[in-house]
Amino acid sequence: MTRARGPLAALIAAALAAALFMAPISPAWIEGRYANGIYAVLADTFVPLANAAPFAVGDLLVALAGLGFIGFAIRRVRRGGRFAIVAVLLGLVTLGGALGIWFQVAWGLNYRRVPIAYRVAYDGSRVTDAAVAAFARTIVDDLNRTAPAAHREMARAGDADTTVLERDFLPVVARLGDTYRVRVSAPKTSLVLDRWFQIAGIGGMFDPFAYETVLNSAFLPFERPFALAHEWGHVAGFTAEGDANLIAALTCLRSHDPLIRYSGLFWIYGYLPGDVTARYAVSALVRADERAAQARFLRYYQPWIYSLQWRAYDVYLRANRVASGVRSYGEFTSLLVGTPRDAQGLPSTSRTDQARL
Repeated sequence: MTRARGPLAALIAAALAAALFMAPISPAWIEGRYANGIYAVLADTFVPLANAAPFAVGDLLVALAGLGFIGFAIRRVRRGGRFAIVAVLLGLVTLGGALGIWFQVAWGLNYRRVPIAYRVAYDGSRVTDAAVAAFARTIVDDLNRTAPAAHREMARAGDADTTVLERDFLPVVARLGDTYRVRVSAPKTSLVLDRWFQIAGIGGMFDPFAYETVLNSAFLPFERPFALAHEWGHVAGFTAEGDANLIAALTCLRSHDPLIRYSGLFWIYGYLPGDVTARYAVSALVRADERAAQARFLRYYQPWIYSLQWRAYDVYLRANRVASGVRSYGEFTSLLVGTPRDAQGLPSTSRTDQARL
């Protein structure tokens, strides 16, 4: 009986996970019933619970899952028999299938949402060489102008006020299609993942198993607001990295807080084409911040791990319907250039494209 249950459980778990991943689901159902329905309820329930924990809940879940599986494997091997190793492998398949099911239900189906490019009044014909150059000039001028006030805020308060960042963030995701009040997750440091983040050049992640945001603890104060708003974009159900970057950029650019605004300008500047930004000089203060950010990045950086990590993540993104893979990170700059914004700094939306949702 036990031998029969093992293969059957593995088969069912793997089949259900694959079915959820491949099932054709209409964008309308994803947007209305899942992103603004099932997922909204789950996030509204679990994000506050994760926020209440003074530690990274994901670390605890990893420890429990790892110890549980190790205990299971030890028991099976001790029982002996010809099929002990097979039973352990079947248990691993069952666990992987169960995690895959939870991932899809808890957050992963958001990969089926209509991309932001189809939610806003984006016009690719606006993205000309002249328009990109003018945008870069505006970013550099604003960066130089904002830097002194941002540094005064860092000297006075250290990090940016996350309540102000949240206030700037919520109207952005509401404009882009979230009909519920998004519960933002408090930034945490993962004892399990933090050094890996630093070695592999990762800024952070939204953990859909724990419903929490973990950030690279080495980030400098002027890097954190944009990085946190990016992860909040994922919390809001926008999975593509370029979409999350756009949300972070819009959040920071519309802020009246100097440090938050400077963070957005700093990251946007870094994503713009080097041959364009080279035409415009940044101030000595901004240049010092560039050197500090580079030193932070290189402190624990391991090139081969960085390359392996990003190749693997590129495969993951493409498998989850992000056709451009890791290149999607930089696509938000075209959206910034090609999409008009209103007086509140929010993107204009297209009635035609909104009808697709």
